[in-house]
Amino acid sequence: MESLITKLTILIFLMVHLSRFTMTAKFGEDTETLELLAILHRHGQRTPSQIYKNDPYKDEEKYWPIGLGQLTNIGKLQLYNLGKLFRKGYKTFISSYSVKAVRANSSDYDRTHMSAQCLLAGWFPPEGDEVWNNDLLWQPVPIHSVPINEDQILAPLAPCPNYWMEREKIMIDLANNETAKDKELYQYLTEKSGENICTLDDLAVLYTTLEIEELNGFTLPEWTKLVYPEQMREKAVLVAKSFTWNRILKRYFGGPMIKEILFQFKEKSEGRNKGKKLFLYSAHDTTILSFLRALNFENPVYPAFGASVIVELHRINDKYFVKLFYTYSHKVLPSELKIPNCSSPCTLDKMLKVTEYVRSVDWDKQCFE
Repeated sequence: MESLITKLTILIFLMVHLSRFTMTAKFGEDTETLELLAILHRHGQRTPSQIYKNDPYKDEEKYWPIGLGQLTNIGKLQLYNLGKLFRKGYKTFISSYSVKAVRANSSDYDRTHMSAQCLLAGWFPPEGDEVWNNDLLWQPVPIHSVPINEDQILAPLAPCPNYWMEREKIMIDLANNETAKDKELYQYLTEKSGENICTLDDLAVLYTTLEIEELNGFTLPEWTKLVYPEQMREKAVLVAKSFTWNRILKRYFGGPMIKEILFQFKEKSEGRNKGKKLFLYSAHDTTILSFLRALNFENPVYPAFGASVIVELHRINDKYFVKLFYTYSHKVLPSELKIPNCSSPCTLDKMLKVTEYVRSVDWDKQCFE
């Protein structure tokens, strides 16, 4: 009889908790079952990385005194407020910083390092004995990275000839499908910008510069009104998708990020990663987009500055489950995403199974063979 009661108690416990998982969960719920967090975010608003020949704002000292490709004050505040959002949502799970609990990673760019620092400043302001300077309520947190030419995860630009050859095939196919109207667009952009705009990649670079100048409050030249943003955005989105256009490309460009997070989750589920509560990854729009596309989200929203993917590992009665949230801004609470090809709730075992192909890349071997 006692055994039966015990079994019924466990069954009721599971039914209550699993029912909460099957409905669309709210951000910050279920922290009592939360074991580990992984957060992948885009850096904050920045200055242009490139300027074009006829750019009215090409005088760097006048218009971009902090330099090209750098985090702006708006970008700093975006990430600081994002950190405050996470602090509020996970206050019962992790509210104070410790080196044992938090591991912060960044691609090796100034803007991603600074974005991570701002986010962590918002999340973990010093309290009590953590305060080391009463005039500065901030505490240093180590940010880890590898050189850009060795990065296989956050800005995967480590040498991989096979990846780039496969992507080049995709770009050739896209170019072969272009219409006479597309060619006219290239000619128009070349004439007006002073740059040789002859490929989708060229167009995407110009589009990004115009977009960032507009976000920074500059009035765009009159000629842009005929093509920006609609015509150019459509092409720029194609370029963003091209990095993970097929299964092969997803495995190289999105797979390593999935592999990294699920490795940490697996370690936690097997009794390692003791004390760890948060893995933070400060990266780029292409990192987030490729991560989602490698998970088989067909048309994820293009990540704005500060957009974030939140992956949670939960433990219920010694079984592990994965939940996925997304927010495109610090002003909006993250909402749950249903993981493709995985029932809700998604067990860690099933998550590992459905991502097996994209996690299987052996970079050092398969990039060069």
